[in-house]
Amino acid sequence: MGIFLAGLMFFAASGDAPKATEILRDDEVPNYLVSAGDRAEWGSAKQQDEAGKKRVQTGNSILNAPRATTVSAGQETPDQLKARAQKIIKEGEDQSARAMPSIERLRKVAVARFQELTKTVNHEQPLKQTLWKDSLLQSSIRLQKVARDKGYKTQHLLGSMTILSADKIYRTPVITKALREAWVKADAAALSPVPNGGYVFKREPSSSVPQFSSEWTVPTAAGQAALIWAEVYPLTADNAAGLLIVRMADAFTLRVVGSEVYLTTMGPAESFPKTFTAAITLKDEKSYLQGDGVASYESGSNPVGVALMRHLCVRFGNLGVGASQSLFDLLGGDTPSNDGAKISWKVSPQPATGITRSFKVSGKMPDGSSVAVADLNLKLENTTPAAKPAGK
Repeated sequence: MGIFLAGLMFFAASGDAPKATEILRDDEVPNYLVSAGDRAEWGSAKQQDEAGKKRVQTGNSILNAPRATTVSAGQETPDQLKARAQKIIKEGEDQSARAMPSIERLRKVAVARFQELTKTVNHEQPLKQTLWKDSLLQSSIRLQKVARDKGYKTQHLLGSMTILSADKIYRTPVITKALREAWVKADAAALSPVPNGGYVFKREPSSSVPQFSSEWTVPTAAGQAALIWAEVYPLTADNAAGLLIVRMADAFTLRVVGSEVYLTTMGPAESFPKTFTAAITLKDEKSYLQGDGVASYESGSNPVGVALMRHLCVRFGNLGVGASQSLFDLLGGDTPSNDGAKISWKVSPQPATGITRSFKVSGKMPDGSSVAVADLNLKLENTTPAAKPAGK
């Protein structure tokens, strides 16, 4: 079982301050021993302990076996049988006792490592209000570096969408056009041309890798083709502020590999109608973002909260972020997969002060129960100076 799943299941089931032996089963201990020497010592000590226990079992079997009422010549007397059994039991107990110092020490080492990996972690990303054109250019420059570092030969800008709610998602050609211009400004040769008929999301029964156009060359490995798209989320009722998120995913693995988020206007503007400060904060209860695997999001989760969680997983975490649902939302087409996710999260809005947004993130357990994963906040404050009264 991976670190994320083990942590999620353990902390959902246990109370405060559990015993060390209740935190990890012995078969899980090697997963948290970093040193090869410690793993070898653990294996040797466990073998010695098991051999000792078998020795004790053998002695008890002899001790508890039915006794003959008469003893023939050359047979052990009851007292001799008892003495031999007790000797075997003592040898087994001594053998296990010699193994216990190593076992107990390495259990503590493993538990310490486990608790380090599952401790509460606080993340924060301040968001500086950035003009629309600057947001697009900065995201282009930064994600192009991601593409170069990962060796992508082709980069495809699929489009953009404005997300008002889970069932109100609109393609936004003006944003796509502006992002393409910014991308070309950063590197004129980076983007592949738009295919005839545009981009689609199509899954063939014979392949686990989707196609994105009639001219699509299906990648055969990670690091060959990058997919880029933009998401916009309004933050205020008057559309004075919004979130612009530009993402990059691998076309083979469908994992998000880059994510840039900006506090900006809801469309092209040369100035801010109002000024704001913002910050994303996350209290990760048990370092879930550092887990393995991929997390999906339950139907009914808040779109802004989900968008922020996906971003934070890429920026601060190790947990995989699948792209299929976002690509389906953007392009339509065939039903998306859950990208191999084994964990389901729900992001629920909570009462908040003013225009700040707060969310609770919970995880679904295999038995259907839920466990707290994180507290997520988008702290947003209107810092627009108050208008001066007329005549003053």
